[in-house]
Amino acid sequence: MQVKRFYREHKMKPQAAKSDDIYIALLNNRLIGAVRLCPHENTWLLRSMCIKTNLRNQGIGHFMLSQLTEILAEKQCYCFPFTHLENFYNKTGFNKIESKDAAKVIEKKYSGYLANGKKILLMQFRKKQP
Repeated sequence: MQVKRFYREHKMKPQAAKSDDIYIALLNNRLIGAVRLCPHENTWLLRSMCIKTNLRNQGIGHFMLSQLTEILAEKQCYCFPFTHLENFYNKTGFNKIESKDAAKVIEKKYSGYLANGKKILLMQFRKKQP
């Protein structure tokens, strides 16, 4: 599958479950971006956001997430970005939160990643008001 190859080419593990929703960005019929929404109980977990290396910092990731705002707002949506990506996610409607304020299933996953030494944040999507 094209998405799995894309993730592998960008040093990411293609671990999508059948219940995950995968959204892609194409340019001239070529895959240039992908992101997964993983359902966990009554929440979404945004995972595996990846933009083709030579096209990063051009607004593609922001555009992809802006196209998903209605879906992200359907349920509580969380993400675990690396600390250096806080500003990117903040600009797209995610806000840093304390783990105690997250859904229990998300808090548990987040704590597991921290215990494994991951340098990540816990952020929650809040739809921006017009």
